[in-house]
Amino acid sequence: MFTNVWHQRRIILVTAITTISSTLVGYDAGVYGSVLVMPSFLAKFDLEDNPLRAANLGGNMITVYYIGALVSSVFITPCLIWFGRRSPMLGSSLGLVVGGVLQTISPTIAIIYVGRVISGLGVGAASVAGPMYLAECATKEHRTASVSFVQAAVTFGAFISYWIGFGVRQEVPSDFQWRFLLGFQVILAGLFFLGLFFLPESPRYLAAVHVKEEAKRRRQGLPALPLFPSSSHNPNDPNFNGKADSDSKSAAPDSLPAGIDTLDSQLSYSKVAHTLADRIFLGRTGPATALSTLAYLRCLPMLSEVVRDECAEIYAAVGEAEAEREADGGLWNLLFRKKGSILRLFIVGWVGIWQANTGQLVLLTYAPTVLESLGLSSTTISLVASGGFTTWELVCVLFAVFYGLKKMGRVTAMTFGGIAVGIVFFMLAAIEGSYPVDPLASSPSKASYAMVFLIYVFVPFFCIFLGPVFRLYGSEVCTGSLREVGQSVLMVMTWAACVGGVKTTPIGLIAIGWKFWFVPAVCNFCFGVGAWFLMPETKGRTIEQMDIVFGAIDEATRITHIQQVLREEKAAVVQSA
Repeated sequence: MFTNVWHQRRIILVTAITTISSTLVGYDAGVYGSVLVMPSFLAKFDLEDNPLRAANLGGNMITVYYIGALVSSVFITPCLIWFGRRSPMLGSSLGLVVGGVLQTISPTIAIIYVGRVISGLGVGAASVAGPMYLAECATKEHRTASVSFVQAAVTFGAFISYWIGFGVRQEVPSDFQWRFLLGFQVILAGLFFLGLFFLPESPRYLAAVHVKEEAKRRRQGLPALPLFPSSSHNPNDPNFNGKADSDSKSAAPDSLPAGIDTLDSQLSYSKVAHTLADRIFLGRTGPATALSTLAYLRCLPMLSEVVRDECAEIYAAVGEAEAEREADGGLWNLLFRKKGSILRLFIVGWVGIWQANTGQLVLLTYAPTVLESLGLSSTTISLVASGGFTTWELVCVLFAVFYGLKKMGRVTAMTFGGIAVGIVFFMLAAIEGSYPVDPLASSPSKASYAMVFLIYVFVPFFCIFLGPVFRLYGSEVCTGSLREVGQSVLMVMTWAACVGGVKTTPIGLIAIGWKFWFVPAVCNFCFGVGAWFLMPETKGRTIEQMDIVFGAIDEATRITHIQQVLREEKAAVVQSA
């Protein structure tokens, strides 16, 4: 997953903490499948003799959760622009804590609904901010592993949801069994909340803040300040020499550069203070900067050529975006005038819709219903549907994250995966249509076992070639002024398609039977073929190089801008000394 683990330990920490919210997505998707079959829960809310009401409750729990996620995905964009990445994630973690607590202590179904909506609001915001934050913090070499681990976390959440539910259902007969199962999400949400205090702000957001403040200074006729602020610009300063990440104060300044003694000047470097981890463990003070944050994440000194070159590329891209925003009259004009903007937003919307229509949502949410329709008995369903299915998914997605995705490009993976999954569902429809399930049969037929086998064949195709790549590709194609909008579009389309899917799937399985499988079959086949012709390859590129990939700027111009950033930095250092 990560080469040179010790050198990449902070990216690993960032990934581990940020993806806790993704674990909650998987956990919440499967938790009520276990809760709604617990006798203590059914007795508590008088559902024992009303299976239809219990079934409707389960569907509603899923629907209101996805609606909450959809709403927060729509409105999170301004927060990401104004407050960065960490603050919206902190807000989402509080929503997850409050929602989980309400569900756990709820005396009525109505309170459970309220808690479910609040949890949905929290997870929707985190689903937009989290992958974008990971993509902005990781290097191009480790972005694949870092962002694709989001899908691994979702799968792990579904995995532990089933096995915790299985355990408490066997051993705990009282109300505690379902309250513990719902309360476990509070533990995860609390870990997410506390962990965020140990993470830095995104270096790309910090660079954007700095560039905007510099633009304000130019309009006011004030002299430029160094783009790469440090406590000293003397190359012989011991704070900036020595071994990579010797845990000296090389990764963050202890004081402000000369001439930066006003609040406005400090804001030009950052609106975000150092993280709790900096203050507790390293004793750092002063404002965080894009350069100091990059150095901290890369475990390198701030004078490292690698760090400063990466920072220069970031500033070049951010400066281009700010200049375009000023020239074109704002963000919305930029969306329609910058070359490639509409294509990029179309692609992320495409990926979002595809992500919810692969068939994974149907199988994860309604696995028992699906397998029962294929002829399995209720006693077999528990083991095969939830336990075996989620375990097999976890194995496959971990293989993809640690090994598989390093060997292939994004577009190749999506094209192959889409076509393969489409073929699997076409075969499933053909078998079920040719050999209808006999509901009166005493045991499953050979055709039933063949269809269950196909569902298990679906898992590696989705978990290796599609699921992780959707998260990765969607988080990296939009850059500069499009980043927040693009990630929001991705998840809005995903959650909207999820809302439609969870409501239509039970109706479709009953109304049209085996023909229902043509829906994911056609979607995957068409999206897979379309990906080959529509989507450019992004593997091995930095986030800033996506502008070159989509033709927004040519490579020679970008190199010129990077060199200009470095020249301006030297001039500003001399002027501020």
